[in-house]
Amino acid sequence: MGIIRLNAIKHYTGTEAELPASLPYGDTYFTTDTNKLFKYSQDGLSKDVTGSQLSASGYSRSTAFVGRPSDNAYQWRDSLGIEYTQTNVDGGDFKVFGFDPAIHLALDNPYWSTPTPSGVTGIGLFQGANLPEGVSSLFDYDYVFNDNYSPSGTTGFEGSTGRIKLNDCQYGDLLKVRFDFNVIPQIANTTVEPALWYSNRNDSDEITYTFPLTAQPIFYGSGTVGNTYLNRVEISAWITSNEDLNALTLPAIKSDNPVIIQPIGALVTIIR
Repeated sequence: MGIIRLNAIKHYTGTEAELPASLPYGDTYFTTDTNKLFKYSQDGLSKDVTGSQLSASGYSRSTAFVGRPSDNAYQWRDSLGIEYTQTNVDGGDFKVFGFDPAIHLALDNPYWSTPTPSGVTGIGLFQGANLPEGVSSLFDYDYVFNDNYSPSGTTGFEGSTGRIKLNDCQYGDLLKVRFDFNVIPQIANTTVEPALWYSNRNDSDEITYTFPLTAQPIFYGSGTVGNTYLNRVEISAWITSNEDLNALTLPAIKSDNPVIIQPIGALVTIIR
């Protein structure tokens, strides 16, 4: 049996009689005598996928947003949340929502036993399962913006931690982020704009362009003040250059009035 390619996913060849009983999830085996292709599932067992197209797409999810209350097991309650202030309104800010490694360890834990989770942390809720081929993680919980750039800059990422990680993606991939969050209006007739806040970077990590990828604005009229409204907003972006692969991006919102936001989760999908 010979390895013909070595990376995060391994691909093997050999005779059908030599087919391994078990291999890590995602690995493949091609039989040189019968021309069959087998892919290994999450339970480590092989599946004959001859004639089918192996999907390189995948996804990951995290609920580890900065600001979740530690005194309530990191669960939002009542009107507690992250304030979008009048100062933010006056500045026209897109407020970003970063990720916290401690909250990741506390909340992003599999709730199932079959298939058996890998037990690997630092990747997301699914612990590496369901990721696109060749992608090690779609979240970087340990990234600290101020350790890499001036904290007095104007990119909008200043003071943030964590990021959606695109470095392992490929040219031509399509990024989709479903951002789940609660909005608690403080003033009637408030419009909230969800977005992905983006900074493209070159190969030297120099920021070349910063911009919002906005979704449809959400309006909260009379009778909404103090109520909690769940939103699940999907935002997409293309990955077509080195600066896209190396981009910094986080979910964000902008509002025309003060508002309270409770970020809940991010489902990051790569379509290939």
